[in-house]
Amino acid sequence: MTVLIISFTNLRSRWFVLGTMLGAVCLSVGGCTRKHYRTQADCDVEAIYQEKRAEEAWNLPRLPGIQVDPRSRFFDPSPEDCPALPPPEPRLHGYTLPQLATGDPRQSVDLAADESGDLESVDDSAEPDETRGEANPETTPQPELIPAGNSPELIDPGLIDPNVQGAADQSQTGTHQPIIVPPYSEFKSVAPSSSDPTSSGKPKQVAAATPSVGNMRVADTFVQQTSAVQLAAPGATDGSRPAAELAISDDADPEQVDAPEELALPADSEAVDSDSLGQLLQNAPDADADNTPSIESDAADDERLEDSDAQPTGGLRIVPIPPEYWGRIPQTCIPRMLEFESVREEFRRSYPKATDAEIEPMLSDAPRLSLPNVMELTLINSREYQTRKEILYRVALRLTRERYDFWLRPTRRGNGTALNYTHSRFRGLTNNRLAIPTNAAVTQTLCTGGQFLASFANSVVLTFNGPQGFAADVGSELLFDFQQSLLQRDIVFESLTQAERDVIYAARDLIRYRRELFVDMAGRYYNLLLTYRAIEISSQDYFSNLRAFLQGRAEYLKAGRIPRIQVDQFEQNALRSQSSLVGDCNRLETSLDRLKLAIGLPPEMPLNISLSELEALTTSDELTVTRQLVQRTKTSLLETTAGRWSERDSVVNGATVLVDRLMDTLRVRNEVSGIDEVTDEQRAATQLESILALIESRLQADQLDAIRRRELSGDLPPEPMIRFARTVDLIDAKLAQAEAAIGLRALMRQAESAASSPSDPDAGPADPVEDKGLEQLGQQVETYNRELDQWIRQWETAIEKRQLDELESLSKRGDPLLQRVDRLDREAAGDLLPDQEGEMDELIAKTVKEIVDLVDQVAGSDVGGLDEVDIDDDEAMLTALVQRYDLMNQRGDLADARRQIKLAADDLRSIIDIRATHILRTRSDVNRAFDFTFDDSETRLSFALDTPLNRRIERNAYRTALINYNAARRALIDQEDQIKFSIRERLRQLRLRRTQYEIAVASAALAYERVVSTRLQLQLAVGNVVARDFLEAQQDFTGALNSVAREHINFILERIDLFLAMEAIRLDPNGYWEGVDDEQLELPLRPPFLEANPNPYGRLAPCLMYSDEIRSLH
Repeated sequence: MTVLIISFTNLRSRWFVLGTMLGAVCLSVGGCTRKHYRTQADCDVEAIYQEKRAEEAWNLPRLPGIQVDPRSRFFDPSPEDCPALPPPEPRLHGYTLPQLATGDPRQSVDLAADESGDLESVDDSAEPDETRGEANPETTPQPELIPAGNSPELIDPGLIDPNVQGAADQSQTGTHQPIIVPPYSEFKSVAPSSSDPTSSGKPKQVAAATPSVGNMRVADTFVQQTSAVQLAAPGATDGSRPAAELAISDDADPEQVDAPEELALPADSEAVDSDSLGQLLQNAPDADADNTPSIESDAADDERLEDSDAQPTGGLRIVPIPPEYWGRIPQTCIPRMLEFESVREEFRRSYPKATDAEIEPMLSDAPRLSLPNVMELTLINSREYQTRKEILYRVALRLTRERYDFWLRPTRRGNGTALNYTHSRFRGLTNNRLAIPTNAAVTQTLCTGGQFLASFANSVVLTFNGPQGFAADVGSELLFDFQQSLLQRDIVFESLTQAERDVIYAARDLIRYRRELFVDMAGRYYNLLLTYRAIEISSQDYFSNLRAFLQGRAEYLKAGRIPRIQVDQFEQNALRSQSSLVGDCNRLETSLDRLKLAIGLPPEMPLNISLSELEALTTSDELTVTRQLVQRTKTSLLETTAGRWSERDSVVNGATVLVDRLMDTLRVRNEVSGIDEVTDEQRAATQLESILALIESRLQADQLDAIRRRELSGDLPPEPMIRFARTVDLIDAKLAQAEAAIGLRALMRQAESAASSPSDPDAGPADPVEDKGLEQLGQQVETYNRELDQWIRQWETAIEKRQLDELESLSKRGDPLLQRVDRLDREAAGDLLPDQEGEMDELIAKTVKEIVDLVDQVAGSDVGGLDEVDIDDDEAMLTALVQRYDLMNQRGDLADARRQIKLAADDLRSIIDIRATHILRTRSDVNRAFDFTFDDSETRLSFALDTPLNRRIERNAYRTALINYNAARRALIDQEDQIKFSIRERLRQLRLRRTQYEIAVASAALAYERVVSTRLQLQLAVGNVVARDFLEAQQDFTGALNSVAREHINFILERIDLFLAMEAIRLDPNGYWEGVDDEQLELPLRPPFLEANPNPYGRLAPCLMYSDEIRSLH
């Protein structure tokens, strides 16, 4: 606007002035655009972020801006500088999950993906023999031997349903059904007795229907080696042990197995959705009745269970849960339960015709979030996180304002011009005047703390019809002013100093908040996994207790074998389990909604959690539990072998249980380590198991042979039935011995082949002649088995036709077969078994020693379990004190408080100001706006002194500053002590969690054995065991399983808290810490103090002339 002072005498100058005035007016009125100011602020703030990171030696991660992610719920698509109000109408389900860099949470569910039950993996290449119900004998692995699922149950034969398709019990890849041997110390084999004359010689099997939890599966079958004729001599012991196998019908025809008529699945439906599930459950018998099991209800079930007693035992399987009991579970709970393969197996037992394609739509189709997904969504949608970013942005904006004061800048107001037109009349004279005042000024706070001001003022007065006609009066003035305080310059710098430091504080607060946010979300995520785990355990607990109730009711109604009060106890426990299951499902829904709120998602959005992490934790827990079972079994075996080798049966039984559990430990260890091939330890364990099976069959055959000889060599001729029963038992035992010998030789041949061909461990036998010999021996065993079966059928036919006179000759027809089997047995066993009794004891001792050595070798592996908390407390505390951001801020607060002492002390002093002012004016005799002259100028110098005669307020402020400093110093000490306590407490909690985990694992192993033994004793009416004993064992086992999962997850969370307390968490751009997957407890390297804290008490603003005292503080 300075052009207004140009003389109007020149026409060109006049037009130039008018054009310039017009442009200036347009510019001043319009100004810059909104976008310009917004982007300029963003650029300034980003520059400050980069500058502060450089000042801190790049110890600060990259600081995020406040721009909202377009995938966020609160992203506003309207123009940023002119946003539109959102629609006022409320909406539901208005947000869908965006594409995430951490993975797609919408991945489909595939029930037949793999045998671990991973619902998120998809395998389209599965061959038909890998699907459920079609076992592939060539790929069937060794049995799983150790449980960690829910209660091992022994189901009475009266509850066995032999007419249901057994394929539904097999794993998804067509493998065997997992099995478990009851603890050898709890049972002793029952030798054939001499009191029952009705034996057929074949073993009678009692199935152990045991549900599974996660990947830990259990199924016990107790095989009693007894004849219907009890002919054993008093005190005789049987060398056999309870066999570990779940009998499943091999000849069951899938086409002949029908689903329950009242709940038949739609034949033409390709998928069953949740509505179909509801209809299925609602159509269940008594689904609308009282939601409690009852003795008086379900008479049809009791009849079916009673009728099953008459079924042959060749098709033994776990009795299915009656469909009506599925209908009594809330429909909202069913999809959560079906997340787990163990529950889906139970569902398939109840609905044999239900295929994977029909079960899959029953599952929740909500997106399945992993922890990285959760963190990415949280950073996108968290309102609190966005607020924290905006807080940092505001602090940085304040710094731009403070820095601007030290720039040469136009003043905020007073830069402009005006047009003042005056029309006046006085005594008939008219005067028209136009005044155009113009002002412009710049100011700056100097590095010395002084203030500089430069201003320009122009005045143009045009008189159009005055006494002298048209007249013009143009004048300008330049002002330069400098003011400096001599003693209080630090006070001038304080606003900028504090603003600079506040940005660092806010940046550290934001970074630590992000890490705390990760810890909080990880805690929510893992607690959700724990709730899922509780649902699986509660489901199996419910099924187990329900089966116990149904069995007890059947026994009570059938023959009154147990008292009514025990049935009521079973029923009460089933109701308790159902209540616990429903409560867990409800807690899961509540926790999911709270997780959505924490993420920033709407509560009504369907959401689920990926269970892959839970499966990994479950597998790790399974490995730890199996190891504990192995150690317990080893200890018990060593106690048995300590000077009591005469009890060879118990030793062999214990060694067999130990090697079975060892094999399961090796299997789970391979799963944890991701090893697919068979390891050397597994081959050694398999061979030892075969040796034990051969020894066991030899002991049993020798015992039966001794019993037969003793009873047939009596003074009186033996009864034909006794001869027949004992001969059948002995032939059957010798055939089992031959089969065990053949199997052992095959394993030995395979081991020799693997040793000769290390590159192909699975190579077949190298000697085809010996291989052919083993095959011929196997064929002879099959032939003799058929002859034995034919002889048994002839005997049964003679009994049915009452041809008693033929029994004598018929009972002797087995002698030739026995002689041939004996020769086969000697040929098959050969040098595998010794002939002398003493040598047999040596073989058993050698085998036991090899097993114990192998157990010790496997126990030394570092796979699975929780690491020892071998962390030095002092090192951990020093690491935290060096790296903690909140402690850095506390140190900065202490320096700020100390600086306030200096500022308050300056206020106590005299105020001495110097000021210099110079004014230049244009010549008054000409109308020239820029014709400045020193002839018309003015210079002013001033010196001001304000003595400290009244400093009461300042004195109080100074004393307060001293108090505040000491308070800040105590606060710093307290913060350090709190950090030390936090580290020590977290280490104590970490050690406690590990100890509690080990206790929980030991408790789970012990509770498992209690359940097995108590259930078996209750089943066999041994001692004074009652239903309450089993129920207590069942509850203890369920609680122990929950404790194992809870303590493991608590250990993980405590470890995350420890690393947060040491400021050792480093997040990726999506807010996820990759170290959460590593459960190792190695401390991060502690950096040197000055490397982590390049400015321990903060920095001062550069280029400012602080006092020496202030500089000494930083």
